[in-house]
Amino acid sequence: MDAEFREESTKVPQANGKSIELEPRLPWPSAYRGSRYSIISDEDFTGSVLKWEQRDLEIYTEPPDDLRRLLVFLGKEEGYGSIRVTAGGEVLTKIPAEEYEHVDKAPIDSGWIPVYVGELTGSLDFDEVDIDPNAPDEGQIKVWKGFPFNHGERWSVSHDGELVWKWRDYRFESAFDHPELVEAYQQYRGQAGRLYITENNHVWINVPRDDIGAGKEDAISSAVGQWKQQADEDGDNATLRLVNRRLVATSRGDDPATGHLPIHLGHLGQFDDGVIPRPVVDDQSYFQAVCDYENVYE
Repeated sequence: MDAEFREESTKVPQANGKSIELEPRLPWPSAYRGSRYSIISDEDFTGSVLKWEQRDLEIYTEPPDDLRRLLVFLGKEEGYGSIRVTAGGEVLTKIPAEEYEHVDKAPIDSGWIPVYVGELTGSLDFDEVDIDPNAPDEGQIKVWKGFPFNHGERWSVSHDGELVWKWRDYRFESAFDHPELVEAYQQYRGQAGRLYITENNHVWINVPRDDIGAGKEDAISSAVGQWKQQADEDGDNATLRLVNRRLVATSRGDDPATGHLPIHLGHLGQFDDGVIPRPVVDDQSYFQAVCDYENVYE
């Protein structure tokens, strides 16, 4: 595993064009988002493990060095529990207010306080599932081979062509413009919908079979055919199962033939000079809502 965790500061955009330099261990002043993992103790492993899960499916890897130690220090019981990893590699978690040393600096002083832990670099190694695959060449697409659930920041392309981050009734725009990223989405999907950006900066979307962008039917069909052939040849059963699960989850009547196709648009570096979308929280009531529970489901 080449993923490394470091206690590094990060810059967080704020309202009115401002930003703050945020040190690790302090309250997180933005949207609580990113790939969802958890650190747990499991009798089948020695020591703690990092887990990705979706319903009954669980896949494990080793947690980065020092991450659990810092979570203990912050007030996470025994260092176990959920974390998020943003598209910028920021590791976030939630700490009970009564256990958190810096609760006086948080916008809300009760419940579960979102906290910036530090920065993750490199890529987590989940063995049979490659969450940092080779990106398609510029202007091309592939089938997304990484985790098809709970993976990446979930953004939306709106009806008016804006990139926004949404949760419940909250809607926050990015601090930056992303015309190339939005255009790439719109080429392959006609309607407004979701777009995912992982911690390794891969961009993937769900494409309904009845909403494929004009003139892109052959490109989609070719990408699916090439992926299926290669996966069969390589015996890549893990990816075959994951993609099938995504198809079933987005299908009519649990029929994978009607499910939405997970399409890998490329790497963020191929769009808008690689600028990472960063939501600007301009409604302070959001922080009360997000502190109500440890796990925030999108």
